[in-house]
Amino acid sequence: MNIHKLRQSIRAQRRQLTPQTISAHARLMANRASREIRFLKAKRIAFYIGVNGEMDPAPLVDQALAMGKQCYFPVLKHRPANRLVFSEFQHQSPQTINRFGIPEPAFPHRNSLPPWLLDLVFVPLVAFDLQGNRLGMGGGFYDRTFSFKTQRSHWRGPKLIGLAHEFQKSEQILAANHWDIPLDAVITEKRVYKLPTV
Repeated sequence: MNIHKLRQSIRAQRRQLTPQTISAHARLMANRASREIRFLKAKRIAFYIGVNGEMDPAPLVDQALAMGKQCYFPVLKHRPANRLVFSEFQHQSPQTINRFGIPEPAFPHRNSLPPWLLDLVFVPLVAFDLQGNRLGMGGGFYDRTFSFKTQRSHWRGPKLIGLAHEFQKSEQILAANHWDIPLDAVITEKRVYKLPTV
């Protein structure tokens, strides 16, 4: 199956999930993620707002806030080159809708943090394989934002952990481009996958 068909197939499966299934998977994922040492040690964590059947990080956000961690959400930035900035989140934080129809913090420059100062980043995805390859929506925002991780041998920045439903795992190795940033792990409702990042 080519990348285009794989993306279409998994997105269709995600859209068929009921709200009850999405909520149940999110709770199971959060239970696993919250016991991970990387989560427990992290002080500044980036999340995302789940849409269209994506694994919903909301229960994990609640746990992080209750533990006194600083939580950030991505905001699309046109300059430079369609990257993400990360704006601090609280439950009362105002939101707006970006050009892709995804909610994001309304004030990206207030309490924003450059990506290299984050400790941990939870990343949405369409599919993943056990080599750490991630198939996203095709916009390349996360790859561009975290490209510095491949350019600094002495300091590689935050750990990137994908959140997914178990059916999003690809048994075949996904083709990776030279600009793709590999994941350090993926957490589903069923298990934690530690991946062989370079």
